[in-house]
Amino acid sequence: MLARVRFSVPDRPGSLGRVTTAIGSLGADIAEIDVLESESGRALDDVFVRVRDLAHLERVAAHLGTLAGVNVTGVQHPAPPVTGHADLGLIDQVLSRPERGLQTLVDGAPHSFGADWAALVEYRQDLASVVSVLTVSVAAPGPEQVVLTSPLRLATVRMTAPGAAEPYSGTALVPIGAGPLALVLVRSSGLDFHRSELWRLGQVGQIVGTVLAPV
Repeated sequence: MLARVRFSVPDRPGSLGRVTTAIGSLGADIAEIDVLESESGRALDDVFVRVRDLAHLERVAAHLGTLAGVNVTGVQHPAPPVTGHADLGLIDQVLSRPERGLQTLVDGAPHSFGADWAALVEYRQDLASVVSVLTVSVAAPGPEQVVLTSPLRLATVRMTAPGAAEPYSGTALVPIGAGPLALVLVRSSGLDFHRSELWRLGQVGQIVGTVLAPV
């Protein structure tokens, strides 16, 4: 199975090599490494690894956490595709049948961006609050789980399901064009959306909104 481990290391030569060597020593295969940011002497990276099962993934993550200077900040499984073109493929699917493009976006975005489920919501004209939930993806728990209090903007937001004690691990709010529609992507557990992922989502939202505006 493909999983993603997010970790930070000292931003100096050899740090990443120690991590990759440790992963290989445990019998996991590295599919890709994404360097997310480098600030204040530390680098934040995502490594996509192929592991046998969840127990194998837990051993890999636990071992990385024992390495000097390595801080594992989160684990996600299953991980999104590692081709780098999943978002472009999603746009192609949306635009190939514009009459159902928004539903295709909602159904396809979770797989393309490593989320558990998605919803399409409509905001009021002032873009300050949600009017209604228009549709949800197949794996969504239900429209009643989409409870947003944030104004419409490209952002990671906190969203808590009714009756739940803790918010979802990650929720991305993505305007579709200039609004009033927005895509909501939810990771029930694991990793929050990094700003690089949010930027890609924003580009998808702008393209889809621009092309589907006359529809």
